[in-house]
Amino acid sequence: MRTRALCVLFLILVAPLASASEVGFKQENALEGQGLNIQAGEVSPGGSNILLVGDDGYVHMISAANPGDRNQDQDINSSRSARFNDVSWHPNGETALIAGDLGGALRYSLSDNSIEAVNGAGMVGSIELTSTSWRAGGDLAFFGAKNGNIYSFNEGEGMMQLDDTRSSEITDIACHLEQNICVVSTLDHGIAVIDRTREVTWLDGTSDYTWVAVDCPDSTYRKCVAFGSGRVHVSIVLDIEDASQSTTGEEYTLREGSTEFIAVSRGYDGTSLVHLAPMESVRYMTSADKVFMHMESDAVTSYDPNVAGQRIALMWEIGEDDGWMITNEGLIVKIFPVETHESLGIMETIVFTAVAISVPGVIIGLIFMNSPFLQRKYRQLRGFEKKE
Repeated sequence: MRTRALCVLFLILVAPLASASEVGFKQENALEGQGLNIQAGEVSPGGSNILLVGDDGYVHMISAANPGDRNQDQDINSSRSARFNDVSWHPNGETALIAGDLGGALRYSLSDNSIEAVNGAGMVGSIELTSTSWRAGGDLAFFGAKNGNIYSFNEGEGMMQLDDTRSSEITDIACHLEQNICVVSTLDHGIAVIDRTREVTWLDGTSDYTWVAVDCPDSTYRKCVAFGSGRVHVSIVLDIEDASQSTTGEEYTLREGSTEFIAVSRGYDGTSLVHLAPMESVRYMTSADKVFMHMESDAVTSYDPNVAGQRIALMWEIGEDDGWMITNEGLIVKIFPVETHESLGIMETIVFTAVAISVPGVIIGLIFMNSPFLQRKYRQLRGFEKKE
């Protein structure tokens, strides 16, 4: 017990002296073209490709592992001029859905780089579609609209409008990685859960905030997370048996900085990378239900003011703090971890010296206190006991 207490004390004392982790930046070759305004992107299920969408019918494929290699790019002709707002790969990685303005419910096919309207897209009319996501089973996808409508889609049924929707813009849709349950965020009417049967349930107490993004990053946890204005985030605890009984956790507010949440990308190892305007990011960890600073605007500004003046369109990682970001104007920046060791100040030096001196003494004392042999020898040396 004494040994355990010593270890805890030692860790507490030396914790402030541990090195801090920061990220560095390296410019990659930018995407070709002027006036790009990339709205969204997603890494393919196999992790090899990234499909980007944006203004004026923009659809473009880049390599996820070598995003700066322009020889691997595929410029895809959508034959459309409307803005595309979101993209979602099917779990099999062969096709992807695209949501856009003017009722743009489209499907991209990897085999021939073709884009066509999905079955039943005509029922949407000219309504602006803001988001889309496939659920885990790959049997059903959902589209969200600016007018609050939510549509389900599969090839056999086509597009079907769901019941019990509200009139507030759908800002994002995310589906659990293993369960056929999805969550929806809106500007004014809170957060909703869509169950296996496509029933929509609105979660109590969530309509007080403007929610801008949702994510379900970790398959081992039965929860998702929503990010809102005022730098608020809240976990959504999913009831797998009865999704209508899902609840929200405690609401937390990011205290660092002053920028606002605007979107989210999938991070490494079951985390979310949340974009803040104009150019910052934080990492959300499902296990801790907390956000931690990932990329500070001052660091980006000092690296390249041109990058800092743009917006993050997508971030992706191959390791913790090891990945890339692409801006709305097509600049690609490599992000990598940098270990820094700050010099110790006077107080830190005093504390470190005290720890270095006291810890060995405490260890020796604990050994003595737990050794009857040493205690007996000590008493004999002091004359308290006669030698045998």
